[in-house]
Amino acid sequence: MFKDANTEHLSRLGYIGSIECSASGSILEATGDDLEVFGQILGYTAQIANMIGEPFGLDAVEEVHLVGTNTTAICIPQEESSLGILCTSRASTEQILSELIDQE
Repeated sequence: MFKDANTEHLSRLGYIGSIECSASGSILEATGDDLEVFGQILGYTAQIANMIGEPFGLDAVEEVHLVGTNTTAICIPQEESSLGILCTSRASTEQILSELIDQE
């Protein structure tokens, strides 16, 4: 999924890397080596988001944004896998997501 992404251009927008994991947590594809820990928690993040959203009437969570001081993690649950994207905290996340998803 990420092999056709222009990572040099995305890096200028604040992109750090991306990962796709199966429902069991195994890494299907990653753009860098530093994403293993993110991949391990990606599936749990989607499960927790759904547990939090359920009482508020959110049927299915489409995106989870975890914003830290230096880094933003975006988790996108899908049917068979989950996508994770790491960016700097000041990144243009909407533009990065748009370009990554549109390149498929």
